Amino acid sequence: MASRPVYRLTNVSKTYEQKNRTVTALTDVDLVIPAGQLVAIQGPTGGGKSTLLQMLGALDRPSAGSVDLAGRDVATLGDRALTDLRATEIGFVFQGFNLIPTLTALENVETAFAGSLAKQSRQEVRRRATDALQEVGLGERLDHLPAELSGGQQQRVAIARALVKDPRVLLADEPTGALDEGTRDEIMAIIERQWRDRGLTVVIVTHDSWVAGRAERRLLLQQGQVRELPSRP
Repeated sequence: MASRPVYRLTNVSKTYEQKNRTVTALTDVDLVIPAGQLVAIQGPTGGGKSTLLQMLGALDRPSAGSVDLAGRDVATLGDRALTDLRATEIGFVFQGFNLIPTLTALENVETAFAGSLAKQSRQEVRRRATDALQEVGLGERLDHLPAELSGGQQQRVAIARALVKDPRVLLADEPTGALDEGTRDEIMAIIERQWRDRGLTVVIVTHDSWVAGRAERRLLLQQGQVRELPSRP
C-alpha cells in the first residue's frame, strides 16, 4: 500500500444554518487516506457520511479546516478550479445510478467528457467509452437505454462513466443499496477489480456490513466524528 496521501483532512468542521438553528455535520475531523487504499465509511443516518463524501468529492467546502486532495486545498479553490478538479481527478457512483434516460449506455458514458475534458476528439471519446463499457461487461449493451437495462446493468454503466476519464479517486455513495444480494456481489467484484487494476483510491459509503467488510480499512462516522473500525484480515 502506497504511503503518499491522496487525502489529508485537518480539523475539518462543517455547519449549516437550518430553520434558524446551526446544525453541525462534521466536527474537527482529521483523516489521511493513502493512495491506492479501499476505504469503507459506515455510520447511522444523519451522522455526517454524506457531508464527508461531499468534502472528499470537492462538492462543498468545509466551514473550518482544510481538505487537501493531492496537494490542493479544496477549501481555498474557486468554483472553476473545483469543477476542473472533479472532472479530472474524481469519479462518482451513486445509489440511484443518475443516468440520463434519453441517452444510450454509450452516450451516458460519453457525458463524462465535458468541461475540461471536452478537448478529446469525437472518435477518442467513442473509443474510450466503448472500452469502459466492455470492461464492466456491457459490450453488447452499448445502444440500450437505461430503461432497457436491469438495475445491476445500469450501475455498471455508472461505474464505466465514473472511470472512463481515468480519475485518481472513485467515490461511491451506497453503490449497491438499490440492488439484490447477487447483483451487489457482482458490482463489488467490478469495483474491487478496477481498484486493483488501476491502483485507484476508493471510498465507499455503505450501510451494508458485507460491503464494508470487503474494504482494506473501515471508518465509523457518528455525530460528525470519525473513528477507525477493525478491518478485514
